[in-house]
Amino acid sequence: MHLNIKHVSKYKFSNSLTYGVQRLRLNPQNNKIQNINTWNINVEGGIKQFEYLDHHQNICTFVTLNNDSREIIISVDGQIDTIENSGILGNDKPKTKLWMYNMYTPITKPGHYLKSFCKKWENTSYSELDICHLIAEEIKKLIKFRKGSTSAYTSAEESFKKKKGVCQDFAHIFISCLRFLGFSVRYVSGYLKIEGVNQQDATHAWADVFIKDLGWVGFDVANGISPDERYVVLANGFDFFDASPINGLHLDSQNTSLDVSVSVQQ
Repeated sequence: MHLNIKHVSKYKFSNSLTYGVQRLRLNPQNNKIQNINTWNINVEGGIKQFEYLDHHQNICTFVTLNNDSREIIISVDGQIDTIENSGILGNDKPKTKLWMYNMYTPITKPGHYLKSFCKKWENTSYSELDICHLIAEEIKKLIKFRKGSTSAYTSAEESFKKKKGVCQDFAHIFISCLRFLGFSVRYVSGYLKIEGVNQQDATHAWADVFIKDLGWVGFDVANGISPDERYVVLANGFDFFDASPINGLHLDSQNTSLDVSVSVQQ
């Protein structure tokens, strides 16, 4: 599928900045399921200083914000060709060791509720792949998709107790459960083409699980499917904070507003 992507993030600050930096994980990479034709990132109100690969091999762009800036606009415009592969990315041999994707982060550490939920899969005759599908289905049934019900800092345990959240929360809950059961799992950020929707107000999130003999397999728990040709991978990591498309530090701004517009069209 040929996808045209436009992604604009507008930050407005309550007063002029004295200092600000941002890290962008907005550069997708070629792999078995996607091929980048063109890709451009433009920053208004800041300067792209350099690019580097982080510990997950994501391409990161380091941006310094102009002094006295009160508005920053980050624009992405690109074209990508994708293929359907049933969510199977295979063994991309990350430099980060697989066992590290078994480790909890503060936001994915399970508490009493998640541990109780996961226990029925501790001793089972189901295959690894079947366990992943069953847990994804159970989470999809239990958790309601509700914008504004959680924040970027809401843990998997908290959103599970609330029984509501957004795609980020579905991914964190799934990751927490599977790490509890000994799986290697990573958080994925990217784009999704949604049928009949021209403008979205956020990027998307899902999870990859490493399955023996298959490699990395994707699960979009929020939508109850495996990623297909409508998905574009931007970055991956241990959790949201490791794979967030944009994060940064802004000094001397008491209040910051953010407006996001995403368009993914065929």
